[in-house]
Amino acid sequence: MNILILNDDGIAANGLRSLARHLAQRHYVTVAAPMHQQSGTSHALTIGSAIEVRADESFDPEYDITAWAINGTPADCAKLYLDAIAKEMPDIVLSGINHGSNLGTDVIYSGTVGAAFEGLFHGITSFSLSLIEGSCISFDDAAEYFEPFMEKIMQQTEKPFLLNINFPRELAGNTPQFVFCRQGGRDYINAFEKIEKNGRVHYRVSGEVSDTDKGTGTDIYAVEHGLISVTPLGIDTTDYFLLEQISQMI
Repeated sequence: MNILILNDDGIAANGLRSLARHLAQRHYVTVAAPMHQQSGTSHALTIGSAIEVRADESFDPEYDITAWAINGTPADCAKLYLDAIAKEMPDIVLSGINHGSNLGTDVIYSGTVGAAFEGLFHGITSFSLSLIEGSCISFDDAAEYFEPFMEKIMQQTEKPFLLNINFPRELAGNTPQFVFCRQGGRDYINAFEKIEKNGRVHYRVSGEVSDTDKGTGTDIYAVEHGLISVTPLGIDTTDYFLLEQISQMI
Protein backbone atom coordinates (compact mmCIF):
# COMPACT_ATOMS: atom_id res chain seq x y z
CA MET A 1 0.00 0.00 0.00
CA ASN A 2 0.91 3.64 -0.46
CA ILE A 3 1.01 5.08 3.08
CA LEU A 4 1.32 8.69 4.26
CA ILE A 5 2.55 9.11 7.85
CA LEU A 6 2.09 12.32 9.84
CA ASN A 7 2.48 13.30 13.50
CA ASP A 8 2.49 16.22 15.94
CA ASP A 9 5.71 15.44 17.84
CA GLY A 10 7.90 16.50 14.93
CA ILE A 11 9.86 14.78 12.21
CA ALA A 12 12.64 13.68 14.60
CA ALA A 13 10.23 11.86 16.95
CA ASN A 14 10.99 8.21 17.70
CA GLY A 15 7.37 7.11 17.39
CA LEU A 16 7.11 8.43 13.85
CA ARG A 17 10.41 6.88 12.79
CA SER A 18 9.62 3.46 14.29
CA LEU A 19 6.28 3.34 12.48
CA ALA A 20 7.78 4.50 9.18
CA ARG A 21 10.70 2.06 9.30
CA HIS A 22 8.50 -0.90 10.16
CA LEU A 23 5.90 -0.27 7.46
CA ALA A 24 8.47 0.65 4.79
CA GLN A 25 9.64 -2.97 4.77
CA ARG A 26 6.42 -4.00 3.01
CA HIS A 27 4.77 -0.77 1.85
CA TYR A 28 5.66 2.47 0.08
CA VAL A 29 5.93 5.08 2.85
CA THR A 30 5.97 8.87 2.67
CA VAL A 31 6.41 11.08 5.73
CA ALA A 32 5.15 14.66 6.04
CA ALA A 33 5.77 15.96 9.54
CA PRO A 34 6.29 19.24 11.40
CA MET A 35 9.81 20.56 11.75
CA HIS A 36 9.16 21.13 15.45
CA GLN A 37 6.98 19.88 18.30
CA GLN A 38 3.31 20.71 17.62
CA SER A 39 1.41 18.85 20.36
CA GLY A 40 -1.99 20.26 21.32
CA THR A 41 -2.54 22.13 18.07
CA SER A 42 -5.73 20.21 17.26
CA HIS A 43 -6.80 20.94 13.65
CA ALA A 44 -5.21 24.39 13.46
CA LEU A 45 -4.09 25.66 10.06
CA THR A 46 -1.55 28.35 9.20
CA ILE A 47 -3.44 31.18 7.50
CA GLY A 48 -1.84 34.17 5.77
CA SER A 49 1.79 33.06 6.14
CA ALA A 50 3.94 31.03 3.78
CA ILE A 51 4.88 27.55 5.04
CA GLU A 52 8.45 26.34 4.57
CA VAL A 53 8.89 22.81 3.21
CA ARG A 54 12.16 20.87 3.08
CA ALA A 55 12.93 17.42 1.73
CA ASP A 56 14.54 15.43 4.54
CA GLU A 57 16.94 13.25 2.56
CA SER A 58 18.59 11.87 5.71
CA PHE A 59 15.34 10.65 7.30
CA ASP A 60 16.02 6.93 6.75
CA PRO A 61 17.91 6.15 3.53
CA GLU A 62 18.06 2.42 4.37
CA TYR A 63 14.33 2.02 3.77
CA ASP A 64 13.99 4.55 0.91
CA ILE A 65 11.42 6.65 2.79
CA THR A 66 10.46 9.95 1.19
CA ALA A 67 10.23 12.52 3.97
CA TRP A 68 9.12 16.15 4.06
CA ALA A 69 9.81 18.48 6.99
CA ILE A 70 7.14 21.18 7.12
CA ASN A 71 7.21 24.33 9.25
CA GLY A 72 3.56 24.16 10.20
CA THR A 73 0.94 22.36 12.24
CA PRO A 74 0.10 18.67 11.83
CA ALA A 75 -3.03 19.59 9.85
CA ASP A 76 -0.88 21.89 7.68
CA CYS A 77 1.40 18.92 6.95
CA ALA A 78 -1.49 16.70 5.90
CA LYS A 79 -3.32 19.32 3.86
CA LEU A 80 -0.22 20.71 2.17
CA TYR A 81 1.11 17.29 1.20
CA LEU A 82 -2.24 15.98 -0.08
CA ASP A 83 -3.19 19.17 -1.95
CA ALA A 84 0.17 20.44 -3.22
CA ILE A 85 2.94 17.83 -3.10
CA ALA A 86 1.43 14.39 -3.68
CA LYS A 87 1.51 13.09 -7.23
CA GLU A 88 -1.06 10.48 -6.28
CA MET A 89 -3.25 10.06 -3.23
CA PRO A 90 -2.14 7.57 -0.57
CA ASP A 91 -4.23 4.49 0.17
CA ILE A 92 -4.10 5.24 3.87
CA VAL A 93 -3.10 8.06 6.24
CA LEU A 94 -1.48 7.35 9.61
CA SER A 95 -0.72 9.88 12.34
CA GLY A 96 1.72 8.91 15.09
CA ILE A 97 2.90 7.02 16.92
CA ASN A 98 2.25 9.79 19.43
CA HIS A 99 4.41 10.14 22.56
CA GLY A 100 1.57 9.91 25.09
CA SER A 101 -2.06 8.83 24.98
CA ASN A 102 -4.97 10.53 23.24
CA LEU A 103 -7.94 9.26 25.23
CA GLY A 104 -11.39 10.65 25.90
CA THR A 105 -11.66 14.36 25.22
CA ASP A 106 -7.91 14.54 24.49
CA VAL A 107 -8.92 13.97 20.87
CA ILE A 108 -10.36 17.51 20.72
CA TYR A 109 -6.96 19.06 21.44
CA SER A 110 -4.69 16.48 19.82
CA GLY A 111 -2.58 17.47 16.84
CA THR A 112 -2.13 13.76 16.14
CA VAL A 113 -5.88 13.28 15.76
CA GLY A 114 -6.23 16.58 13.91
CA ALA A 115 -3.79 15.41 11.23
CA ALA A 116 -5.66 12.11 10.87
CA PHE A 117 -8.94 14.00 10.44
CA GLU A 118 -7.41 15.88 7.51
CA GLY A 119 -6.84 12.53 5.84
CA LEU A 120 -10.49 11.64 6.39
CA PHE A 121 -11.54 15.05 5.00
CA HIS A 122 -9.76 14.02 1.79
CA GLY A 123 -11.75 10.78 1.62
CA ILE A 124 -8.85 8.59 2.80
CA THR A 125 -9.08 5.98 5.55
CA SER A 126 -7.00 7.26 8.46
CA PHE A 127 -5.64 6.08 11.81
CA SER A 128 -4.27 8.06 14.74
CA LEU A 129 -1.87 6.06 16.93
CA SER A 130 -0.75 6.87 20.47
CA LEU A 131 1.37 5.13 23.10
CA ILE A 132 0.75 5.99 26.76
CA GLU A 133 3.71 7.48 28.66
CA GLY A 134 5.75 5.01 30.69
CA SER A 135 4.59 2.03 28.65
CA CYS A 136 6.44 -1.29 28.69
CA ILE A 137 5.55 -1.46 25.00
CA SER A 138 8.14 0.08 22.68
CA PHE A 139 7.31 2.10 19.58
CA ASP A 140 8.71 -0.77 17.52
CA ASP A 141 6.37 -3.20 19.31
CA ALA A 142 3.37 -0.94 18.75
CA ALA A 143 4.15 -0.67 15.04
CA GLU A 144 4.47 -4.45 14.80
CA TYR A 145 1.13 -5.01 16.57
CA PHE A 146 -0.62 -2.41 14.43
CA GLU A 147 0.35 -3.58 10.94
CA PRO A 148 -1.69 -6.84 10.78
CA PHE A 149 -4.66 -5.06 12.39
CA MET A 150 -4.46 -2.30 9.78
CA GLU A 151 -4.26 -4.77 6.91
CA LYS A 152 -7.20 -6.80 8.22
CA ILE A 153 -9.40 -3.72 8.65
CA MET A 154 -8.51 -2.39 5.21
CA GLN A 155 -9.57 -5.67 3.60
CA GLN A 156 -12.98 -5.61 5.29
CA THR A 157 -14.10 -2.03 4.73
CA GLU A 158 -14.62 0.22 1.71
CA LYS A 159 -16.00 3.54 3.00
CA PRO A 160 -13.30 5.89 4.41
CA PHE A 161 -13.15 6.08 8.21
CA LEU A 162 -10.97 7.28 11.08
CA LEU A 163 -9.91 5.07 13.98
CA ASN A 164 -8.19 6.48 17.09
CA ILE A 165 -5.91 3.80 18.60
CA ASN A 166 -4.21 3.88 22.01
CA PHE A 167 -1.69 1.36 23.32
CA PRO A 168 -1.60 0.59 27.10
CA ARG A 169 1.27 0.54 29.59
CA GLU A 170 1.41 -3.24 29.41
CA LEU A 171 -0.58 -5.88 27.57
CA ALA A 172 -3.17 -7.98 29.38
CA GLY A 173 -2.02 -11.58 29.09
CA ASN A 174 1.08 -10.41 27.18
CA THR A 175 -1.00 -10.56 24.00
CA PRO A 176 -2.08 -7.57 21.87
CA GLN A 177 -5.88 -7.35 21.96
CA PHE A 178 -7.57 -4.66 19.89
CA VAL A 179 -11.02 -3.73 21.26
CA PHE A 180 -13.55 -1.33 19.77
CA CYS A 181 -14.87 1.16 22.30
CA ARG A 182 -16.42 4.58 22.71
CA GLN A 183 -14.71 7.80 23.69
CA GLY A 184 -14.48 8.34 27.44
CA GLY A 185 -14.39 11.61 29.39
CA ARG A 186 -11.17 13.31 30.45
CA ASP A 187 -10.46 16.66 32.11
CA TYR A 188 -7.46 18.25 33.81
CA ILE A 189 -7.23 19.74 37.33
CA ASN A 190 -5.28 23.00 37.77
CA ALA A 191 -4.53 23.06 34.06
CA PHE A 192 -2.36 26.22 34.22
CA GLU A 193 0.78 26.97 36.21
CA LYS A 194 1.39 30.67 36.94
CA ILE A 195 5.01 31.82 36.56
CA GLU A 196 6.18 35.29 37.62
CA LYS A 197 9.64 36.28 36.43
CA ASN A 198 11.33 39.67 35.96
CA GLY A 199 8.09 41.48 36.59
CA ARG A 200 6.22 39.54 33.95
CA VAL A 201 3.47 36.95 34.34
CA HIS A 202 3.38 33.75 32.30
CA TYR A 203 1.19 30.66 32.37
CA ARG A 204 2.29 27.13 31.51
CA VAL A 205 -0.16 24.35 30.70
CA SER A 206 0.14 21.65 33.35
CA GLY A 207 -2.11 19.85 35.80
CA GLU A 208 -3.31 16.37 36.63
CA VAL A 209 -5.59 14.10 34.64
CA SER A 210 -9.14 13.79 35.96
CA ASP A 211 -11.17 11.14 34.15
CA THR A 212 -14.88 11.91 34.30
CA ASP A 213 -16.00 8.86 32.34
CA LYS A 214 -13.89 5.72 32.24
CA GLY A 215 -16.59 3.12 32.58
CA THR A 216 -16.76 -0.22 30.83
CA GLY A 217 -16.73 0.23 27.08
CA THR A 218 -14.65 3.43 27.04
CA ASP A 219 -11.21 3.88 25.56
CA ILE A 220 -9.83 4.86 28.98
CA TYR A 221 -11.17 1.66 30.58
CA ALA A 222 -9.67 -0.47 27.80
CA VAL A 223 -6.19 1.02 28.09
CA GLU A 224 -6.22 0.82 31.90
CA HIS A 225 -6.99 -2.89 31.57
CA GLY A 226 -4.13 -3.66 29.19
CA LEU A 227 -6.14 -3.57 25.98
CA ILE A 228 -5.48 -1.62 22.79
CA SER A 229 -8.41 0.78 22.38
CA VAL A 230 -9.89 1.43 18.95
CA THR A 231 -12.41 4.28 18.75
CA PRO A 232 -14.14 5.30 15.50
CA LEU A 233 -14.26 9.10 15.19
CA GLY A 234 -16.51 11.11 12.90
CA ILE A 235 -16.61 14.53 11.30
CA ASP A 236 -20.21 15.31 12.25
CA THR A 237 -20.23 16.83 15.76
CA THR A 238 -23.96 17.57 15.85
CA ASP A 239 -25.63 16.86 19.21
CA TYR A 240 -28.66 15.04 17.78
CA PHE A 241 -30.35 14.52 21.15
CA LEU A 242 -30.24 18.25 21.91
CA LEU A 243 -31.26 19.07 18.35
CA GLU A 244 -34.41 16.95 18.73
CA GLN A 245 -35.22 18.50 22.11
CA ILE A 246 -34.85 22.07 20.84
CA SER A 247 -36.81 21.31 17.69
CA GLN A 248 -39.74 20.18 19.82
CA MET A 249 -39.66 23.38 21.89
CA ILE A 250 -40.14 25.68 18.93
